[in-house]
Amino acid sequence: MAGGTTERRRRKSTLVSWISLLGLGVIVVMALMFSLSPPRGPVSLGEASLAISSDPDPPRLGLNKLQVRLASADGRPISDARVEMKYGREEIGMLTLAPMEASGEGVYRSDVEFDAPGAWQVILTLKREGASDLTTKYLYNVASSSSGGKALTGTVRLAPALARKIAPGDVLFVIARKGPGPPLAVKRIANPVFPVSFRLGPEDMVMGGGQFEGEVSVIARVKKGGVAGPAQRGDLEGSPVGNRVKIDGAPIAIVIDREL
Repeated sequence: MAGGTTERRRRKSTLVSWISLLGLGVIVVMALMFSLSPPRGPVSLGEASLAISSDPDPPRLGLNKLQVRLASADGRPISDARVEMKYGREEIGMLTLAPMEASGEGVYRSDVEFDAPGAWQVILTLKREGASDLTTKYLYNVASSSSGGKALTGTVRLAPALARKIAPGDVLFVIARKGPGPPLAVKRIANPVFPVSFRLGPEDMVMGGGQFEGEVSVIARVKKGGVAGPAQRGDLEGSPVGNRVKIDGAPIAIVIDREL
């Protein structure tokens, strides 16, 4: 009788240990997903809301495309403003002025050259006629350029019927999987403006040490508010036709055409 009780206790202890390890694994995976690109908006600037995103995301050494989206407090795009961008190495303090071009619908774009890895500051100033200038600052930890290798590339489009479902603060995740369990790789694109071009490479792998090759299934998912994790009601999704694609094959096309 005592032996049976001891055995049950041993099994219970083992089960608790496995559950604890599994929970830790989930936490680690989620932390890795968040670390791929920390949220950078939207932020409130008086009566305006400003959100910034980059391509690639997170930014890397070399040429990067930065995009700012402006909206009023009620969510309407602000297209009559002037956005001034200055950027530079945080430890140096010297700033370069980068002109931002208006692209319509409250979107402003600029090319930025990060010529060294490390911490960079990006300072944005919103200028509007008859109003005080408003300034906010972002910090980017610029990684070295990708070492190359195999990649999965493509374009994500949004079905016209879902256009009104996109709001400031939403985040597009492009997720590649080889089977059950954690994703193989994840690309996080904040405040997407469709169509969106993407590249998934070894640097986007959730768990390091594996091979980025073979066939995968891919899902493009817009998360409301940008919170990573499993799909939730209200998220938007799409997949390539057949949903089995080959890494380093031809670019793929994804249409986000369903609301969960």
